[in-house]
Amino acid sequence: MNVKQTLLSSIGQKLLLATSGLVMFLLFLIPHMGGNILFLFGPDIFNSYAAHLHQLVPIVIGIEVLMIVSITVHMVMAVRVTLANRTAHDKRFTQKSSQERSLAAKLMPVSGGMIFIFIVKHLLDFTLGVAKDQIALNGHMVNDVYGMVLAKFQQPDQMVFYVLFMVAVGFHLSHALQSSLQTYGLYVPREGSKIKLASTLVAIGMAGTFAIIPIVAFIR
Repeated sequence: MNVKQTLLSSIGQKLLLATSGLVMFLLFLIPHMGGNILFLFGPDIFNSYAAHLHQLVPIVIGIEVLMIVSITVHMVMAVRVTLANRTAHDKRFTQKSSQERSLAAKLMPVSGGMIFIFIVKHLLDFTLGVAKDQIALNGHMVNDVYGMVLAKFQQPDQMVFYVLFMVAVGFHLSHALQSSLQTYGLYVPREGSKIKLASTLVAIGMAGTFAIIPIVAFIR
């Protein structure tokens, strides 16, 4: 079996799905959360972070290209794996009763679609959008990214939109982490699993961290 046949096999597709998801988790979601949380510490710190990030444009562009590839692979493999599972649903070795599947697992296609919509909106709002104002920081004029984010989230509809979509991120991530580890053979689903609990806690923690930013901005 050649490389192409291996990657397009059932196991290969699941490996591509898991790997592309982990790439996005490790190279985008975690660093993005670390940067965004600086918003809570005020305009100087957040604008300084944004200014330093702007100086790393070649690296940022490289990561963004990798993210686009990962998102594309992830979406294509997710559709293929979902369709394959539905086709094989009547076979005993692939069948799972509704009682055995968690709510997060059942909602994976829905939460995945919501996250894609969120990514597009987020890119339009903050990545492709440019801060209109500049402020003085350490003797230099920098883009007031803090002010741009604050203005966006002080709109009630925008704040609610982002918070609700973070709920989708939490649901998706809680199952995705377990599923990825299961694909790599590091996790066997069972009641009381510490890995399952850890995945859920990580998902809640990350989604909650992202969600608190628009809430704080709205209150300010």
